[in-house]
Amino acid sequence: IAFSKYLRGNMDSISQKHPIPFETELAHIKNYCAIELLRFGDKLNIVYNTDFTDFSVPSLSIQPLVENAIKHGVTKKPEGGTVTVSSFEEAEFYCVVIEDDGIGFDPENPDFAPDESHSHIGLSNVSNRLKIMVNAQLNIESEQGKGTRVTIKIPKEARK
Repeated sequence: IAFSKYLRGNMDSISQKHPIPFETELAHIKNYCAIELLRFGDKLNIVYNTDFTDFSVPSLSIQPLVENAIKHGVTKKPEGGTVTVSSFEEAEFYCVVIEDDGIGFDPENPDFAPDESHSHIGLSNVSNRLKIMVNAQLNIESEQGKGTRVTIKIPKEARK
């Protein structure tokens, strides 16, 4: 069922030219994560701290970041780990944070994933869409052996 909903969500997002409610993107993330939990079992733990959801994001802008945390972070670690998706409100921003305790990488090294060159394009596409559609800032912090934290800050004036 989760796979069917995930595919439907991908198909629905193709036609989206405006930001969607974060709750819609979150539902898509949960369907994706349900599939990955079936694949990886005890190696993967997903935590949601998403008490604040009353804002909009570009369609398929957060899910690829969660996918990267799972694919390039947690599941590369022999014992697996945890991905946490958080959303909250600050005085001037709506924030989304995706954290993992996976293998991490050196963000200063442009070749941090030489066998995964498409991941650079994916991050670039997400960053560009966030900037163009909602004037968001994307910040990536990572440390090898400790994990990665991606923070998205959407200015409140961008609210639609």
